[in-house]
Amino acid sequence: MLTSFFRSLTPLALATGLLAASSAASATTSADVAFLPALTDSFSFFGVTISASGASTYTNNTFSAATSDLVAGGTQLTWDPTAALTFTIAGNGAMTFDGLVYNNTNATVTGDIHFVNGTVKHDFNDVAVFNVAPLTPDFSTLVNGGSVSGAFALSSAGLGAVTKTLGIAVPIPTQNVGTLTFTAKAPTPAPVPEPTTWAMLALGLVGVAVTKNARRQG
Repeated sequence: MLTSFFRSLTPLALATGLLAASSAASATTSADVAFLPALTDSFSFFGVTISASGASTYTNNTFSAATSDLVAGGTQLTWDPTAALTFTIAGNGAMTFDGLVYNNTNATVTGDIHFVNGTVKHDFNDVAVFNVAPLTPDFSTLVNGGSVSGAFALSSAGLGAVTKTLGIAVPIPTQNVGTLTFTAKAPTPAPVPEPTTWAMLALGLVGVAVTKNARRQG
């Protein structure tokens, strides 16, 4: 009877104790892509409007969205998959950027680009969108919270290939057109297990021992 009791209780006790004792620290990170007014003013002149969709916002020339948590030794951050930035050209469809990823190793932001103009549709995957200057302070400091930022320019290689495919003759400026900023909240320290947690772990381990002993004797 006692063996049966421990056999049913052991998995629950171990799972409860381990879950409470192993709460990991994490740092929530967000990204702001702030365009220079000169760039957005020129867009407006040509009838281009900018908007955000999904889990993102676009206000005061700035596109903001949450990104994945950064782990120690990590080299990239991925925007929320539902975050998108859309450029709508009056009478000429819209170009939407999503699936954005910052890679600190090659200092680029890549993304998927979708162009729609009536029945004409094109999809481009993993296109270089921005070239980013070295972040200050160093990218790795985000693990402990705080902000890092760097100027960025449009990628003439990536975006140039897209416009060529679409047959759009648009010069890609090579100078900096904005600032990319990542902000991370300091990670919450993992809580110290309470006495009840240790009790559950101990009970689970005792159950394992009793069950094994019963099997040997059986």
